[in-house]
Amino acid sequence: MAEVYAKTYTAMKKLLLPLLFVLLALPAFAQPTVVTFTTHRGELFQMALDGRLINRTASNFVRISHLKPGNHYVEFRIRGRHGVYRTGINVFARAGFETNYAVRVSGRKVSLRVISEVPLGPPVVVVPPPVPPRYPDRYEDRYEPVPPRNEQPANDCRNLLDRYDVDRLIETMKGRDFESTKLTIAREAVRNGSIVSENLRRVLLQLEYESSRLEFAKFAYDNVCDKERFYYIYDVFQFDSNVRELEEYTSRRR
Repeated sequence: MAEVYAKTYTAMKKLLLPLLFVLLALPAFAQPTVVTFTTHRGELFQMALDGRLINRTASNFVRISHLKPGNHYVEFRIRGRHGVYRTGINVFARAGFETNYAVRVSGRKVSLRVISEVPLGPPVVVVPPPVPPRYPDRYEDRYEPVPPRNEQPANDCRNLLDRYDVDRLIETMKGRDFESTKLTIAREAVRNGSIVSENLRRVLLQLEYESSRLEFAKFAYDNVCDKERFYYIYDVFQFDSNVRELEEYTSRRR
């Protein structure tokens, strides 16, 4: 009987050891990873990731969630004067972050530039954020294009302010003493361009008064490229009344 118990114990050890390695490795694979691609001047494109088509309808903005961290091969298909041409680029998806790429098109050349990296931890918000869109498991179905309005691209991502532009804007605002001057500079920077929510939050923090922050947030909303993440800015407001006023304002603008 003792020999039977010994054999059973040995067999269980052999099964439990691989299971333990799998359980230890799960947290690394469970980290969320997101990448977005936005054309600088609003050019429309189709995109394939690792050989799989992401968006069947051309758009100027694509977001991919639940992506495996690491290197991936991205192919852009862009319509030019002489037909559709393709170009491929290697990109890196950082585990636990949303990496936002700006896509610059120059003739037949396409280049990528990281405009922001946002941690995907739970955001600090005063009010419940809007429910984000749900994406099925298949790559091909993860993007649902929004019908264009007035023959314009579905997202307001023209002349996108990248990380360098926002850094220069913030330095300029820091060099001014008066709140009204800072607000004027911020308005002028966003008036003819677009901005992502994380960078808008950085600009808002340069304004001292909540009334100025609320005024500029309303002004910039129409030019926010990723409106589904506009709730990133809510934690710059101390008073709940300002958050409610901003949420009501954005609800009317949708």
